[in-house]
Amino acid sequence: MNILHAITLAALLHHAPVAPKVTCHTGTVSYRFVGTPGATFSYAGAKYSVPSSGWIELLSDRSDTAYLAANGRTLPLEVWPIDAFGTRTVPVQPPATATDSTTPNTINN
Repeated sequence: MNILHAITLAALLHHAPVAPKVTCHTGTVSYRFVGTPGATFSYAGAKYSVPSSGWIELLSDRSDTAYLAANGRTLPLEVWPIDAFGTRTVPVQPPATATDSTTPNTINN
């Protein structure tokens, strides 16, 4: 073993290990919009329709003010519960019909 190998080995053996710095993301990672298939909403400037599965999941848009526009209403998305993985489940209401005289149960009636 030459001197270079000995110095390198000594440096590796006597170097104090540095603990990894772990950072957790706190906040919303994605939104899961759940509703009747065909219900429409807009998020981050784009319009979406709930597919036949009854839900669609979108990554959080950090530049957006996080508002959902559905049935002519604008609602803040941060009021919905968040799970351990950072996903908020947001109910999407079906389109209002002319025969529907009930007021939807939203926070901004």
